[in-house]
Amino acid sequence: MLPIVTLSVIVSGSCTGSGPIVKGSPPERVLTSELRYEDHTYSATVHTVQFFKKGFELAPPITDLATQEPLVLRFDDLQPYTENLSYTVVHCSAAWRPSDLMAGQYLTGAFNDYIPAGRQSYNTLQPFIHYELEVPNEQMQITRSGNYLLKVYRNSDPEDLVITRRFMVTEQALQIDATVVTPRGVDQRDVAQQVDLTIRYPGLSVQDPFSDIHVTMLQNMRWDDARTEFRPKFVRDRELIYDQPDQGLFQGGNEYRNFDLKNIRYAGRNVARIDPGPGQGVYEAYIFPEVKRNIGVYTNQQDINGKFLPRDDFVDGDPLGTDYVNVHFKLPMEQPLGRDICVYGGLFDNQCSAANKMTYSSEEGGYVFTTLLKQGFYDFTYATLAKGTTVPDLTVIEGSHYQTENDYLILVYLTDYQQRYDRLVGTRFLNSIRR
Repeated sequence: MLPIVTLSVIVSGSCTGSGPIVKGSPPERVLTSELRYEDHTYSATVHTVQFFKKGFELAPPITDLATQEPLVLRFDDLQPYTENLSYTVVHCSAAWRPSDLMAGQYLTGAFNDYIPAGRQSYNTLQPFIHYELEVPNEQMQITRSGNYLLKVYRNSDPEDLVITRRFMVTEQALQIDATVVTPRGVDQRDVAQQVDLTIRYPGLSVQDPFSDIHVTMLQNMRWDDARTEFRPKFVRDRELIYDQPDQGLFQGGNEYRNFDLKNIRYAGRNVARIDPGPGQGVYEAYIFPEVKRNIGVYTNQQDINGKFLPRDDFVDGDPLGTDYVNVHFKLPMEQPLGRDICVYGGLFDNQCSAANKMTYSSEEGGYVFTTLLKQGFYDFTYATLAKGTTVPDLTVIEGSHYQTENDYLILVYLTDYQQRYDRLVGTRFLNSIRR
């Protein structure tokens, strides 16, 4: 890649961790880990990261190559010291590894730029600095479709990472027909959903559809369970038919649990109580303990498929006036399960890690977990992670039903050997209930 020349800006304001600002020397910085080509937060003081299509806060970060509609990155930094923050984007292959393209081949304008100056929160018990960035923008335009990684880093040092986020640029050059159907296997009909798929590419030159066309399928934007390695069963004239592919068989899961913290003056949906924090600290919110649902019948419950929406009803959605709350979760259970349990969803980047792992308390009679969250509406679920596995299981505690409403995203890539990169030539959104 081309040498990195970084522009940076010093942002003003002050913020802190989980309480009021503490004067004195800055806290010891936790060393950032190696670059990960996925959604990841490297800084312990960064919270509430959102990345979405401008104007559609619950939409995934996908933009069209022709229109270059901007994507919006938002996040809060709770530390009390200013940061020099910059960003760049990296083009990736269909498998989310760095492509062979140099920056000048997929970007015009600046290859690196600064994050606009952060803004200080107001009237919040938890002070923070709020950052917001739009990309593509006037300084940086994208000229190739495909997968991209947005990198935010400190002090003009691309290795001093703060955030990485995936996004996609599509050119919509083919047609994707897809439906959610009943699985053929009798043992899966009550618990699973099958995505059937046909791809038509009349305007594309494809030499070998088996090796040149790559399909990725996501359920509720879960990259940890992304399905790949699709192979068509039938190939007709510029048409690929994937007849009930094994990779397209998903457990239906259950509707997400959720809670409403948009107003901390009273307990909202699924909130048992809200208490003032000690001293002048943030409020404490206790979510209603809910038991396992793995043996229950399906219950239709409105959700937003694992996403979250930061909001405070009294400041009309202004992120600067939306405060933070310590949120307490409890999952009643007579004895430990024998595998890790985590609070799972978009609020933790759809990942299970030490940051959202629950602990078993015999005194509490179940698993407990506390975390600092910004006010808003949150979807979550309880996921398990067995030893030696990397993909969380959302069915052990929650159960699985074919009736569950789920969103699916289909991404189709074409390997362009002349230009040496994977083009994202088609995307298709699909819902298991809405047609």
